Amino acid sequence: MKTASKELQKLRSMAETSLNKSAELQQVLAQIEATLSRAESQKVNEKICNI
Repeated sequence: MKTASKELQKLRSMAETSLNKSAELQQVLAQIEATLSRAESQKVNEKICNI
């Protein structure tokens, strides 16, 4: 029983680590998307000002 309990704790820890990495990855992707969006908006604004 102790072995099964330890194995479950290990698997839970691995799952939590995986979820944390997924959340971090989603956050980084969102930051990249926001940066690209701002850059695109800035280019559009510059074109509008040059017209």
